[in-house]
Order: sequence, then structure tokens, then C-alpha cells
Amino acid sequence: MKKGTRNQGLAIGGCGLGVISLYIGEVPGAPGFIVQNAVLLKGIAFVLLSVAAILAGVAFAQKQRIARISGLGIVISLGFLYLSVPAVFRGSAFHLLFACAIAFGMTIGARRVAAIGAAACVGIGIIFLYQPFFEPLRATALHLILPGIIIFSTVFSQKAVCEKIAIGFIALGLIALCQPFLMLFYQTGFQLLLAGLTGFIVSAHRSSPG
Repeated sequence: MKKGTRNQGLAIGGCGLGVISLYIGEVPGAPGFIVQNAVLLKGIAFVLLSVAAILAGVAFAQKQRIARISGLGIVISLGFLYLSVPAVFRGSAFHLLFACAIAFGMTIGARRVAAIGAAACVGIGIIFLYQPFFEPLRATALHLILPGIIIFSTVFSQKAVCEKIAIGFIALGLIALCQPFLMLFYQTGFQLLLAGLTGFIVSAHRSSPG
């Protein structure tokens, strides 16, 4: 079996197993041991979906098809996050957004447009994180910041700039967690730190400098 074909099979299989692991604990009548380990299964689903997204980004020749599918996944996941849907779908939005962002960033052809959209997504997420009026929006901020930073760090033309931005987020996160003056800044330090670490890992492992 050729390596490309094998990776395609792994990507499809990993995606299928990831979706099953993500939702099987919420199926009515599921066995007790599955229900009891639903959180563990969701953690496994996160890994499977992320690996499947990476494999899909490199194994399939038709990149635009993967970009369209993952882009649709991002839109659907945002719908899960902000529309009135059953809790099981809202609870899976982060997993799907993270995985779809990986595949989308690796395969999208319109890189400049994607970079602008991703930067806007990060900006909106930061606004949500610090706005004082609506707590549910603050709870969804990381769902926007992480996918946005993943896509931006993958598609932006200047790798060094991506790394500097990521380091800036890391520094802000560390400052926020160490400063004793502003509680809100302290409470959001982890989100900033995680965004910076994610962005740095993605940009540092880009296959090409541009």
C-alpha cells in the first residue's frame, strides 16, 4: 500500500473514530461504562480529530476539496457554539473547530484572505474575552482565538512575524498570571498563554518559510 493511500485511510478512519468517540457517550441507551468514561472519550476524540486533520492536509491531492469541507466544518461548529442547539453539539464545538482549523489552514489556497479572516477571528475572540457585559461570550472566546491563531500561523506569509506574535501572546499570558493587580487579566492569562504556545508550535513547524 502506498504511503499516500495509507495516510488517506488513516485520516478518514481517524475522523470517523473521532466523531464516534465525541458523541457516543451522549447516545441514549449507551452502555454504562461508555457513559462513565465520556470525558475520556472526548479527550481521545480531540487527539484523533487533530491527527486526522493533519493527515488530511498532507495526504489528499485535492487540497481545495479539503479546504471546502473543513471550512464548512468551521461554519457548522460556530453554529453549534452560538445557535440554540442541543448541549451535546455545543459541547463538541471546540473539538471540531480546532481540528477543522488545522485542515483549513493547511489546504486553503486564498492565503491572504484566510490570514485576514483568521486575524479578525482572533481579534473578536480577544474582545469577547475582555468585554464585561455578557459572560457567555467570554466563555466562547477561546473557541475563536485558538482556531484563528492556528489558521493565521499557518497561512500568513511571514513566518517570523507569526513567531513574534505568538511570543507576544506567551509573554502577555505569563505577565497576566503573575501580576497581582487586575483579577480579569489574571483570569484570562491562561487563554493568552495557550494561544501563544499554540501559535508558536504551529508557526515553528511550518513546512516552508512563506
